[in-house]
Amino acid sequence: MKKNILKYTLAFFILAGCTSKLDFTAPVTPVTPTGGTADLIISEVSTAINTDKNGGGKRNHYVELYNATTSSIDLSNYAIGYQATDSTNLNSIPWSFPDTTVFKQLSGSLAASTCFVIASPQADTPTVLSKSQLIWGDAAANPSKPLSLSGNSAIALLKKADTGTVILGGIKYAIIDVFCSPLVARIKTTGKVSVRNNYMWPIGDTTNDTRNRTFWRVPTVTAPQADWNISNAVGNSQWKVSKDKVWDYTNIGSR
Repeated sequence: MKKNILKYTLAFFILAGCTSKLDFTAPVTPVTPTGGTADLIISEVSTAINTDKNGGGKRNHYVELYNATTSSIDLSNYAIGYQATDSTNLNSIPWSFPDTTVFKQLSGSLAASTCFVIASPQADTPTVLSKSQLIWGDAAANPSKPLSLSGNSAIALLKKADTGTVILGGIKYAIIDVFCSPLVARIKTTGKVSVRNNYMWPIGDTTNDTRNRTFWRVPTVTAPQADWNISNAVGNSQWKVSKDKVWDYTNIGSR
């Protein structure tokens, strides 16, 4: 009998410590699957048709790269490409880097978990240029030339590859990551004086487009993605975006 009492008592305490209540609450921050292997990625971009009165009165164009690996990266294996899209054609067109005015082969090394900022000479010195590692492009506001990111130009990050189909300076490269893409059809928007500036890409499932904003890559993304349709997928875009003409430079050079 004593054994039975002890058994029932033990069972009672075990059951008392259990609960059938389950938590079906969704995670506060959804994890965005990265897919692929960690590498150098495009982590932040600023586009501007208009000048920023809070950013030195300049067009603060820049592209930030991030080493998402756990080791130092040899930047000489990479290049950045710029492609201005055709203002008369909304349809898909091929990537093209015909000469050195629209691509830049990188050099140096980049430590793990650090950024490399490529800025336009048009940018404001204390706001952007002082935080950049490379100044590239034309000092005039010419959307046909880098680094005039007015929202209708695409950026490609390229990496040396024996199977690459892009030839830069006699070397084979493959496009590994992009911000916007001429391969993806654009949409026509309204409200701008310049007809060219009315041809944009939408961002994910928002009503925002790719002009006059700061764009940040979702922090969980560590692998590059050469397909803009995937990295900018509706409902699962890898990009966060500021409000129109509300640029945010506080995160330049860090992630």
